[in-house]
Amino acid sequence: MGEPIREDRVLVLGGGIAGLVAAWELHRAGVAVELLEARDRVGGRLWTSDEYGPFPVELGAEFIHGDRVITWRFLRMFGLRAIDDPSQDRRFVGANGRILPSGELSRPVGEAIFAPLSQAAEAWFASGEPDTDLATAHRGWASRQGITITPELWELWETLAAIGWSADLAEIGAAGEVEATYEGDGWRNWRIVEGQQALARRIAEELGSVIRLGSAVSRVEWGNEGVRVWASDGEHRGRWAIVALPLGVLQAGTIEFVPELPEPLREAIDRLLPGRSLKMVVEFTYDPWGPEIGCLFVTTPHGIWERPGLGFAAPEPVFSLLTGGRDAARLGALPPEQAVREVVQALGAVLGQELTGRVRRAQVIDWTRDPWCRGGYSVVPPGGAGLRARFGQPIGDRLVFAGEHTSVVRPSTVHGAIESGLRAAEQIRALRSATAAGA
Repeated sequence: MGEPIREDRVLVLGGGIAGLVAAWELHRAGVAVELLEARDRVGGRLWTSDEYGPFPVELGAEFIHGDRVITWRFLRMFGLRAIDDPSQDRRFVGANGRILPSGELSRPVGEAIFAPLSQAAEAWFASGEPDTDLATAHRGWASRQGITITPELWELWETLAAIGWSADLAEIGAAGEVEATYEGDGWRNWRIVEGQQALARRIAEELGSVIRLGSAVSRVEWGNEGVRVWASDGEHRGRWAIVALPLGVLQAGTIEFVPELPEPLREAIDRLLPGRSLKMVVEFTYDPWGPEIGCLFVTTPHGIWERPGLGFAAPEPVFSLLTGGRDAARLGALPPEQAVREVVQALGAVLGQELTGRVRRAQVIDWTRDPWCRGGYSVVPPGGAGLRARFGQPIGDRLVFAGEHTSVVRPSTVHGAIESGLRAAEQIRALRSATAAGA
């Protein structure tokens, strides 16, 4: 690397919530920080639109998952508010092109419908059998419980996998699901009144000139002398670096690490799945489903329709669809107009209405094809338990990793990403203290 780097600076790579929190925590402690973000905005997968009405429409992360998670601490610090999501008490299921009759799956459903996913994984793990995928675990669990798996029930489980894991059941490892306990988080969902991205913006305001937007990293050199980063806006130097880039970006190989990262970490990057996630926002010319339905789980495509304005004084008929796994990949490969037409036709079939000509405007957000994200939520495949934990320790006393994919207990969540940013900042403080003690 050449001569030692004398600047006592920490480089933070990535301006999603994990990188922002890490940079903010160090900055307020008086540590020199420089944050490099490839986009022209901060927040990463926290991205909010205010173009549809007097309420936030989330193009990325939608909810605060739980009433006891660390996100609340940050909302209080930055003067943000949240409302209990009213749709979770008015959830319905549409499968195979219809709303299922009352007494089957069309009744309102709450978070308890996720229970079979966890129960099946835990039962398989407890059996001592080698790790397997959730599809296999579910079939075994249902058989032992005496549950007949109807086509509708199986498609619903596939829907839950698509929206909760951005993957198909056959891609998700049972042991990896057991690792992610989310212990103590709580089950209620909440919406940030000002929008998810508002939290990222408030943190960015305190960081100020520390942030470098439009700085796409291409090469990271690290060693005893420090860290040098080559980006689209030039070279950046520091003693340490926090790598808070999404798993999909690390996996794509567009960033060169010199020397290579240790083999166990490279294996974790290669084997974890970045997930596939797609969102669609559709504004209709009228309200197609009325006040009874808060949100609608659907199986064509596997996903969930939400109403972002629910709970706000907003009559606009704006709806959003979240889908994942193979359906996200398939829809993302279509021209946006065709993808919108397909999902609107499917929704119309469920509701018994012709909706194709009633679309005022629509937007497709394909996170899998976003070059600065390249995926949805990270997924542990069968046999992959323990891979997330490999991101937990500093590499060569120079590199520290953060992001939802580095959280063992709370992956795939904003609060898991926040916790990882705080952990990364604490690790940097420890490295700085060790360096000072050895000077």
